[in-house]
Amino acid sequence: MTLLFTLTFLFMFIPISALLAFMPYLTRETVSFGISISEEVFRSEPLRKMRKKYAVISLAFYIPIFIICIYVSMQSSAELQSVLFGVMICLIVIFSLALNITFYFNMKKLKASLPVSVQKKAVLAVDTSFHRQKLVLSNKWYIIHLILSLVSAAAALIYYDSIPEQIAMKFDLQGNIINSVAKSYVTVLYPNLMQLFIIALFIFVNWSIQRSKQQISPGNPEHSVRQNVAFRRRWSLFSILSGLTIVGLFSFIQLNMIHPLENSTMMFVSLLLPLFIVLFAIILSITIGQGGSRIGRSKDGSPVVPVNDDDYWKLGMFYYNPNDPSLSVEKRVGIGWTINFAHPGVWFILSGLIIVIAIGLFLGL
Repeated sequence: MTLLFTLTFLFMFIPISALLAFMPYLTRETVSFGISISEEVFRSEPLRKMRKKYAVISLAFYIPIFIICIYVSMQSSAELQSVLFGVMICLIVIFSLALNITFYFNMKKLKASLPVSVQKKAVLAVDTSFHRQKLVLSNKWYIIHLILSLVSAAAALIYYDSIPEQIAMKFDLQGNIINSVAKSYVTVLYPNLMQLFIIALFIFVNWSIQRSKQQISPGNPEHSVRQNVAFRRRWSLFSILSGLTIVGLFSFIQLNMIHPLENSTMMFVSLLLPLFIVLFAIILSITIGQGGSRIGRSKDGSPVVPVNDDDYWKLGMFYYNPNDPSLSVEKRVGIGWTINFAHPGVWFILSGLIIVIAIGLFLGL
């Protein structure tokens, strides 16, 4: 097993597993495993035990998986390592999903068993000036991304004749070429098309951060607004920097077409840039929490209960509300935003993603 593969496991698998295991501690204190509650209930002893139990079960699964993967990889070929890496990711996703669903139903039962005195009248807090504030960084920053894409396309066209007839497109975790395609203007410029798609996608993400449905804690609305503004601005910065990183990665791929680099160098950069995005996202998640809940966290939880919209959250994770015009809302499980699956525009967006993926598969990229 190469040092590069080992570092990939260490710096991606361990932080992601830890984040998944302790995710219930990073959510808003008005939500527990996808169920709406008051901050006071969130901090109660039964829910403290439930979060601890979730973390222990998660780590009890992730740690052995990590050890097994490292052990098997040390005695495996490059091809098997790639397969093993994919299997590990699938296991983590399936386990995390199943565990969240299990705790969602447990939390649903626990909420139903709470005394009537705890289930007080719900309060909805709204700030009518919220969306008039500067919640995100300007989309003008994406001009940098666009310039990088245009320069890369121009370089590819200028040096088109010097590009080899067979272009390496995919590498295994050892840096060996596993897929090549014949040179053509389509294959040479495909990275630029992907860059334009990525730029458009991140501009949409930045717009969604600005326009997503506001969620304000009814217990302390003024402080909650400040938390949410900081939360959106920092994730807007993340969106711009991660978008630039991905655009830069495609430019690097194009550079490798013109001047083929060492396979190890190609793999190092291809793993380093996504690693930056993953670690950046993890640091943001831990330091600010969902909705900015970890910024200036109050010592005492409020007994005020937020509006109960649990019926619109399927399994506590999927938001489906035909009466809500919002395209995006804050996640209840995880950090960031999710989509309103009842909004007609969602299916247009998903169709676009499927088409782009299908084109890439058709071209063998």
